[in-house]
Amino acid sequence: MGKRWTVLGAALGCWLGAGFANADVTPYTDVEAYSALADAAEGFPRQYFQSSNIVAPVFQVNFWDHNAVDDAPYIFLGSVYGHMQAGPMIIDARDLSLVYADQRYENTYTSEVQTINGTNYLTFWEGFHTRGHANGYCLLFDEHYHLKYNVSAQGLNGALADMHEMEVTDAGTVIFSTYFNIPYDLSPVGGPVEALLMDSGFQEVDVATNKVLFSWAASDHFSISDSLAAPDARYGVGPDSGFDFFHINSIKKTSAGNYLISSRHLSMLALIDGSHITLFDNHGEYTGKCQNKCNTRGLHLEIDPAALTVKVVSEYYHPEQIDSGAMGGYQKLNNGNVLLAWGHTPGFVEYTDDGRTVMDVQRGKIGSSNVEDMFAYRVHKAHWTGRPKWPPNMAMDAPHGTAENATIYLSWNGATDIVKWSIFSSNDPLNISDYGNLQTEAKRTGFETSIFLGPNSTSRYVGAAAVDKQGNVLGSSLVYDMQTGQPVLLKSAINSVLPPKTKFYPKTLSSAGVIGGGVVAVLAVFGLYMFRRRKCLHRDPESARYKPLANVD
Repeated sequence: MGKRWTVLGAALGCWLGAGFANADVTPYTDVEAYSALADAAEGFPRQYFQSSNIVAPVFQVNFWDHNAVDDAPYIFLGSVYGHMQAGPMIIDARDLSLVYADQRYENTYTSEVQTINGTNYLTFWEGFHTRGHANGYCLLFDEHYHLKYNVSAQGLNGALADMHEMEVTDAGTVIFSTYFNIPYDLSPVGGPVEALLMDSGFQEVDVATNKVLFSWAASDHFSISDSLAAPDARYGVGPDSGFDFFHINSIKKTSAGNYLISSRHLSMLALIDGSHITLFDNHGEYTGKCQNKCNTRGLHLEIDPAALTVKVVSEYYHPEQIDSGAMGGYQKLNNGNVLLAWGHTPGFVEYTDDGRTVMDVQRGKIGSSNVEDMFAYRVHKAHWTGRPKWPPNMAMDAPHGTAENATIYLSWNGATDIVKWSIFSSNDPLNISDYGNLQTEAKRTGFETSIFLGPNSTSRYVGAAAVDKQGNVLGSSLVYDMQTGQPVLLKSAINSVLPPKTKFYPKTLSSAGVIGGGVVAVLAVFGLYMFRRRKCLHRDPESARYKPLANVD
C-alpha cells in the first residue's frame, strides 16, 4: 500500500495518474451547479489542499472578457469563512486561484494595497463586530508579510477602530471609522431622557506613533432628529448599546486636506470640499419605497457646490438587477474601468467606463436570503509583490517511499511571480541542490500544483524551487524524506535551476612544443642582432670606430 503524506495528517486528494494536474478547483461556470455546491457547503463554497491547511474560495464566473478587464494582476478580499477562519485573501486575477491567505482572525474587512512614502503595504482591518459596527485594529504588512504597523482608536472609552473604513495616506496616517456610546437625551425622537447614543465618526492617526491627529464625531454636527432610523432594537438600542442615529460608512480625505463622509441612517454625503464623488449606493431602506424596483448601483456624481446641484455622471447596476441592502464598494481602476463589490450579494463585477460588464464573479450564492458572513465588501484590484520569508510547503503521495512514481504537491502561501516549480531528488539530503539532481519541472497551475515524478528516480529525498519567468529561483523548500513524508529540517538550498556554465582553459603545451618554441625564439634574437650590426657597419665609418671619451674636467 502506498504512502500518502500531507500537512493536514489526512488524505484529502486522490491518486494522480501520469503527468501533472492542477490541484485547485477551477471556477464554476454553471450557476445551478454552483448554487448546489454552496447549499452543500452551508453557504461557503470552498476547497482544501494537500500542502496547506488554508481554506480557499471556489468562484462562479458568469462572464469574463479577458481582453477588456484592467491588467492589475491581483484581487484583494477580506473574507470570513466561519469557525474562526477569516483573513485577507489575494486572488490571482488571471485564473482566480488563491495566492495568499492569513486565516488566524475572527473577522477581517477592507483588504487592499496602500502606499506610504512610495512603499506598498497589504492593509486590512481585523477584530470583532456586533450590531452593525465593530472594534478592532488597522494592520499594515510589508512585502514579506511582516506586521509593520498596528493602529487603533484612542480616547473613546475603550472603543477601537471600526471595520467600515480604513484609508492609508501617503503621509503615513490611517483614517478609520469609529463607533462609541455616549450618554444622551433621546426625548426629541421619542426615547428616554437618560439614554445611550451610539455615536459614530472617525479618527486620523499617525501610523508610527499612534498619535491622534484629527477626531470627528457626528453628534457634534448633526441632529438626531434628522435620522431616518428609529430609536429601537433594529437600530442598535440594547442593554449596553445606544441608538445608532448616524451610522458612518466611509471617509475619504480630499487633496485639500478635508474629509468626505457618508451616513447610512441619514442617507447623506457630507462634502467639505471637492467637485466629483464616486460611491456605492446600496439603496438603504430608509428613504421610502422605490418608484420602480429597488436596485443597488454604483454612482459617479458631479457636484456643483456653488449651485448646490448634483449630476449623475455614470451609474452601474448588477447584471441581475439585485438589491444588496447593505455593504459594498466602488473602485476606479487604472484603465478607466470600475470594480464594484456587491456587499450582501456576495460577488464583484468589473465594468468599462461606459457601463459594459467585462467580469461577473460570485463568491457565494445570490438570489436567496443572506448567509451570515458571506459578503463581498470593498473588493480591490492592484499590483503587489509578495516575498514571504517562510519556505514553500510540500506534501506527497509516495507509493514506494521514494521519488519513484510519487506525486508531489507544492504551494507557497503569499509568493507572487511563480511561473514554474523545479523538483530535485537525491539519496544524499546534504547534496540535493546539485544540477544533476534536477528531476522534473512543471508550470504553476494554481495555489497548489501537483507533479507526478514518474519511474525514473528512486531517490529518497526531494526538494523544490519556485522559479520566475526569467528563470530565477524565488525560494526553495526544505528537504523532504519520501519515507516519512516530513522535512528533515535541512534547507534544500536550491539557488539555481540552470546548468552550470562551462569554463574554458588554454590547451597545455607539450615538452617538445616548449623546446621548439625556445629554439625559434633564440634564432629570432640572433637574426635581429646580425641585422642591426650590418646596418651599423654601412653607416659613416667614423661612427663604427672606437672613440675615447672626451676629458672631463
